Amino acid sequence: MIYSGLVIKIFNVSKLSIGKNNFCSLSSCYSNKVSTKTVSPVINSSSEDLSNVIPHLPNTFNLAAYVNQSEVLKKLLYLNVNLNKIEKKPHVAEKIMKLNFDDIKDHILFIKDYVKTDNIGKFFTINPMIFYESLEDLKIRVNYLQSKRFTHDQIEQIISKNAFWLMFSTIRIDRRLGFYQDKFNLIGNEIRFLATKQPKLITYNLQHVMTNTFVIKEEMGFEDHEMKQLILEKPKLWMLNQKVLLERFNYIHNIMKIPHATIVKCPGIILCRNFKLRQRHLFLEKLGRAQYNPSKENYVPLIALAEGTDLEFCQKYAKTDISNFNIFLKTL
Repeated sequence: MIYSGLVIKIFNVSKLSIGKNNFCSLSSCYSNKVSTKTVSPVINSSSEDLSNVIPHLPNTFNLAAYVNQSEVLKKLLYLNVNLNKIEKKPHVAEKIMKLNFDDIKDHILFIKDYVKTDNIGKFFTINPMIFYESLEDLKIRVNYLQSKRFTHDQIEQIISKNAFWLMFSTIRIDRRLGFYQDKFNLIGNEIRFLATKQPKLITYNLQHVMTNTFVIKEEMGFEDHEMKQLILEKPKLWMLNQKVLLERFNYIHNIMKIPHATIVKCPGIILCRNFKLRQRHLFLEKLGRAQYNPSKENYVPLIALAEGTDLEFCQKYAKTDISNFNIFLKTL
């Protein structure tokens, strides 16, 4: 341990015998005379109950040290909230420590109406700062969704999938929904579908979304109606890194020669990592089976390159033993 040497030194000093010819201080030896000065003990006895005294802890403290003294932390643990993740943000942990159970009980009951019991701990782990939002504001934000004809099930999915949704005011949410509706020419049912399918996209960084929109339209060459199909089918495309998005499209469209219309029908292929696409495509190419046109013989659906295990891919599409695929990978 880091203090082992110090402990040994202290232990040895305590065993020093003091006699006529043997006197040593911690700094130096001065004389053979023994000091007769009385030394006060370092730790004095006390009759007070000190069980509640805890040491001062820095901002990187462990919340477990406070669980026995904090009813709030006990209740959060009971809900399966992961305190380890909360304490990684000291400013958040400090604010949670200042709460009383009366401050949060109504919030818990409110959220419980929209988040399943099994997921409520995860919800508060991700967004413990919701306890600092006015309960009245939270109700107004849910009422707004109801006024926009979102069903109760849709509202449940939105709040469960995006723990930060309720941190946005109704004005901000309304502007975000309006942005996507206008940008991609969505009707009411379509914007509700998009918000329910990927609620994180609605509250995502708008600058990132606009950049990806430019990349998909101008650099990748998709038409407006194709972009609408893409965002409804795979909204996560608008949350990808722009460089990654272009690299994947370039391999699929320019190397594999897959046309835009085919990609629109199978947009999940763009979510697949390039190395996996490349491995499976080159293997099919070697076998003479890299045929992705459904109107021709030996058709292999594009999604086969992205989904399923290697064993399933070999058996169903490559029509060969997986050992041949593994040998092929060693040549790449």
